[in-house]
Amino acid sequence: MSLRNIEIGQLVKSAAGRDTDHTYVVVGFQKPHFLLLVDGRDRGVAKPKKKNIRHLNVLNSIAKDVADKLKTGVKVTDEHIRYAITSLCIPD
Repeated sequence: MSLRNIEIGQLVKSAAGRDTDHTYVVVGFQKPHFLLLVDGRDRGVAKPKKKNIRHLNVLNSIAKDVADKLKTGVKVTDEHIRYAITSLCIPD
């Protein structure tokens, strides 16, 4: 998996660690192979989780409204993140 395949605002699911099967939104990148993730509950926008790309499954969903706000520098709240995750995730 490459960072080129992942966008800001994309949903990912943790595949390893204590947070296995937890859904996050990508809010940033740290080279060479780390992502900054938030979920709006345990990990807020103020303190994103740094996670290795090898421990994630990338979902096809992208939170367009969150991505647009992050790219333009508009403040994103934890409520926006929670709403994006719940509206885009299909229950298993």
